[in-house]
Amino acid sequence: MPDYETLDAIADAYTPLLGGLWLILALSPLAQRQWRLAGMRIGFGLATLVVCYSLMFADKALGLWPAVGLDYSTHSAVAIAAVAILCTLLPRGRPVWLASLLAYFALMLYQRYHSVADILSTSAIVAPPIVWLCVRFAGKVAPQRSTRAQQT
Repeated sequence: MPDYETLDAIADAYTPLLGGLWLILALSPLAQRQWRLAGMRIGFGLATLVVCYSLMFADKALGLWPAVGLDYSTHSAVAIAAVAILCTLLPRGRPVWLASLLAYFALMLYQRYHSVADILSTSAIVAPPIVWLCVRFAGKVAPQRSTRAQQT
């Protein structure tokens, strides 16, 4: 089993890796001069992050999670947002993205970053608005099928 520092480095790399993948997917339409699609993908990703960080700031200001003996998990929230983005932009990879999220949660528990209650309570609050954004943006940001693929 890898030592604590190695697992810590893996955990620290998870969300930046997903964020980098989102940026590649968001900016790749620029190669075909699809400005609107790139803008929509950037806006979609930023909107999910606004949800995560707005809740973090609300928790800091109001002490919502500490009031019930918990900790808002910004790491969980951002990971959920990133995985939701990838599930929307690359739907065929959904099982991989969701498995990676569960593995990340397990790693956070193993490393004792957060408790199960921290992760579940954060997920329960963050997921609904992020899912709503995914549904709202899906038709505008998802990869378009080619006309040829639609004809077959």
